Amino acid sequence: MLPVGRQPDQEPQRWDDHVPVYEAVFEPFTLQWARAAIAALGLIPGQSVLDVGAGCGGAALELAGQGLRVTAIDASSRMIKRLRTRAAERLLSIDARAMDGEALTFADATFDAALSVLGIILFPDAVRGLAQMRRVVRRGGRVCVVTWTEPQNYELATELRRAIEAVFPEQPAAPLPAQLRYREEGDFRALFADAGLAQPVITRATARLQAPSARWLCERIGFAPGMAAMLSALGERAPAVRARLVQNLQRRLGSGPIGLSAVAFIGTAPVP
Repeated sequence: MLPVGRQPDQEPQRWDDHVPVYEAVFEPFTLQWARAAIAALGLIPGQSVLDVGAGCGGAALELAGQGLRVTAIDASSRMIKRLRTRAAERLLSIDARAMDGEALTFADATFDAALSVLGIILFPDAVRGLAQMRRVVRRGGRVCVVTWTEPQNYELATELRRAIEAVFPEQPAAPLPAQLRYREEGDFRALFADAGLAQPVITRATARLQAPSARWLCERIGFAPGMAAMLSALGERAPAVRARLVQNLQRRLGSGPIGLSAVAFIGTAPVP
């Protein structure tokens, strides 16, 4: 059983089982926001940056490719193992470590900047995670966080919900996903303030989840622990839900390549 108050996406060891499918399906999607976050940090080659909740390495590889000195941490040991392999394949130097983002082991003011793309927003104590990022960044450096907003415009989740309601209308309503805690701008600003970071600059950015086909995407839709748990909870109706999702997507977008949009906040603040 999960600890009280925790959701599947908040259990690091569960991510160990999703590395290949996450890399194939979801990382190219979130990398669009990561690139916008990297631009917001305004770094120059040679500066140091910490990536918190780095996953299998999308943002960290992008940073290293720009000539930055990158340290990447994630609580999933298999995600970190994959990140190291990818960095070696590309001849990039990244210090990748398995670490609890709520208890960073780095000294104060170690880095020029830090970012977290859909990472700390999953932490049980996101304020503590962001405060740790602030602590390890030098005064005048920047911290950037990406979080979800406008969940009604996250097309994949909306389409999946419609498919579930069509096949399993009596299914109990699911609790609000932890990663949607900061979907409102006021709550996102409060996260920064509570972590000791004042006046963040917050922008919205749209990304598109691209897939070769609706069927390809639906075969890989369990790309994260939360999605996998949702499908598992459907029991014997799960195949019918997947089939309905394929049908709905093909009806709307066709049988070839598809793209599904979502919106995120990108918040950037200087360290006082």
